[in-house]
Amino acid sequence: MNPAIDYFDAITSLINAVKDTEKDKIIKAAEIIACRVADGHLVFLWGPGGHSSIFSEDAMYRKGELAAVCPIYDPNISLSHGAAREINGMERIEGLNKIIIEYNQISQGDIVIFGSAYGINPVAIGGAIECRNRGAYVISITSPSFSDQSHYAGAKHKSGQSLYSVSDMYLDSHVPYGDAVLQYDCFEHKISPVATIMQAILLKALLAQTMVKLKEMGHDPFTWTNSLQAGGIEANQDYMKRIWGRVKSM
Repeated sequence: MNPAIDYFDAITSLINAVKDTEKDKIIKAAEIIACRVADGHLVFLWGPGGHSSIFSEDAMYRKGELAAVCPIYDPNISLSHGAAREINGMERIEGLNKIIIEYNQISQGDIVIFGSAYGINPVAIGGAIECRNRGAYVISITSPSFSDQSHYAGAKHKSGQSLYSVSDMYLDSHVPYGDAVLQYDCFEHKISPVATIMQAILLKALLAQTMVKLKEMGHDPFTWTNSLQAGGIEANQDYMKRIWGRVKSM
């Protein structure tokens, strides 16, 4: 038994599955995002519940990352303000999504990328529907097979719909139902989840494709400089002034 190697193998297998099935959709999604960014719109990143918020946080103010992004951090659906409070309660509140959307001023022409393995909670589903109603283009990074097998009645949106079915486009993270991927006789259930890693990998791949697409279109997308190196803070300041106030998490 070598759990570390087994986990590496499981992640590698999932990445290969994503490469085989999602590459064309990543290219298409990047073209849509690049056109919106070129027109001055922001890319909102939203992990609407649970551990999914991690994937959006990672893209903010990160060296070499596209700067025209607005990660949505809301304390009500953040694990840092109480994991049980969030997972057992806040992400299930119908209507909370609208308050978050209004606060972040998501509007016509914007891009919103949702990340959610389960893809069933009310904030996620209601959020995607509301964003589309406002004219934003919604891309979700999720696992349809996970959503379709989920029977967590008390945690689902009242419509019974899943995130992938209410999005303009979705990228399949191939996260298996239950999330955990390793099974050994010494445990009663599987261990070692993969959802956050797969969401982050897909997002990084999508943003990389987007940045290169912008270059091909003749645009020079601003990417963050490491603020820890000499001159790094100064290199970021001009762009930061442009998005200050628009990006609530800055």
